[in-house]
Amino acid sequence: MSITVVAEQMIMIVLLIALGFYSYRKSIINDEVTKGISALIINFTNPCLMVHSMLSSGERVSGRLLLLGMLSAVAANAFLMIMAEILPRLLKVEKAERYGYWMLCVFGNIGFIGIPLTNAVLGPDSLVYVCFHNLIFSLLIYTVGMSKIRTAAGIDEGSGNTVLITLRRFINTGTVSVIAALILYVAGASLPGIIMSTIDYAGRSTTFLSMMILGAAVARMSVKQVVTDVRLMIFSLIRLIAIPVLLVVLLKLFINDNMIICTAALMLAVPAGNMPLILATQHGLKARTISDGIVLSTVLSVITIPIVTLFV
Repeated sequence: MSITVVAEQMIMIVLLIALGFYSYRKSIINDEVTKGISALIINFTNPCLMVHSMLSSGERVSGRLLLLGMLSAVAANAFLMIMAEILPRLLKVEKAERYGYWMLCVFGNIGFIGIPLTNAVLGPDSLVYVCFHNLIFSLLIYTVGMSKIRTAAGIDEGSGNTVLITLRRFINTGTVSVIAALILYVAGASLPGIIMSTIDYAGRSTTFLSMMILGAAVARMSVKQVVTDVRLMIFSLIRLIAIPVLLVVLLKLFINDNMIICTAALMLAVPAGNMPLILATQHGLKARTISDGIVLSTVLSVITIPIVTLFV
């Protein structure tokens, strides 16, 4: 992975985030607009980007590499969940706040930063492996993640409809399109030209729209207040640098495919995602730690992602 390419992409991301920041502060976009754009990204442009990149790639990877890609995604997320239990205790985080640190550790911003960044840095061939990380993210956020939030909110987990509700949430435009694309990819099938062109144009807007949303999010929060939280700063640096680097070292012991390892590294190097904050807010939690962690990790990732690439 070229450090120069990554640095260029991160500079581009900073400029686009700055554009979103400026647009929000000047009321060109507002909360209602960003809410609508977020829905467009999640339901349309991100799925289009992944589907088109997968189905328009040249030589498709073997079944063995697909299996290794899936196993690397499972290993990466399992590693994150282990570290999510250990780090808050090592940093002496109060019990009431540990769920927030757990969410910040496990759920990175795959959708808004991970997918467009990986596509830009590694090329469209990497997105077949991103699919596995995306699917596991969706599965975990509505199972273990939701359980953590409901427990923190004091909600009884004994409802018999929990499994059905989880399955209903898991089945959405993003997951369905990715699963369909994987099936078509493995089968060696393709879509008609006009369909491919349509999803290509839609997918290309993902990076711009995603960064605009992140810029608006930064504009709503006090960055100065966030960066003075020493414990959260230490946690974020460990999460954004040490954990991805350690994962790369471990994966290299078992996998010799550089694309799979680089994809996993970028998936773990991205800042914290927005979904935990959305779910926590829906359940009546203040979620100050989560919101501060998202802002801090997003700001730090401009520096930390290029650092991680030095070890891949």
